[in-house]
Parts: sequence; structure tokens; C-alpha cells
Amino acid sequence: MQPEKIEIGDDCVIGAFVHVWGAGGVQIGNRTMIASHSTITSVTHDYEKADMFKTVVLKPVCIGQDVWIGSHAVIMPGITIGDGAVIGAGSVVTKDVPAQAIVFGIPARLVRFRPQG
Repeated sequence: MQPEKIEIGDDCVIGAFVHVWGAGGVQIGNRTMIASHSTITSVTHDYEKADMFKTVVLKPVCIGQDVWIGSHAVIMPGITIGDGAVIGAGSVVTKDVPAQAIVFGIPARLVRFRPQG
């Protein structure tokens, strides 16, 4: 897990059974909510190698401020989630998410942007 490589901002809420693999570095901004059973991983394996079991690929994850990650969501290595974004429950995030975006699905897709104001 390597907790020394995980940074969590102020006033964050992290639900039960959330798993964070921090070896590649994970930053979580202020006031971010992460619902139960979600996964954030900055570590993966290189499936293009014959012996992928022995490979380790580290890619940092950066989650902005005021983000809401729904239950059972998966945030893959190397992802950046912009401020104010909403990740729908059960989504698998494989691409960066812009600020104020609402995404959901497998893989997560942009549905719309949150209203300004």
C-alpha cells in the first residue's frame, strides 16, 4: 500500500472498504468524498511482457478538490480527476476526467458538466 506515498487533503471522507494502492503516488484534494468499496490504484503490471507477474508499473493518480467518487468505482493508474468532478457508482475510470465533469460507466464516459454557480 505504501501510505507514505499517499497524500490526503483536509475534510475528506473515505468510506468503508476503500482500497488505495499508493506505490506510484496518490494525491487526494480537499473536501473529496470517496464512497465505500472504491479502488484507487497507482500500480499495475505490464501485460505486454511474457512474465507480467514480475513487472511493476507505477503511475501517479491525482484527484482534485471537491470530487465525489461513487461506491464501487475504480480509478486506474495514471489518472487525473479535475476539481469538482463526479464519478458515478460502479464506474471504471481509464482516462483523465476534466474539472466539473460528471462521468459514469465502464469505461467511464463524460455525461455532462456540473452547473456553474
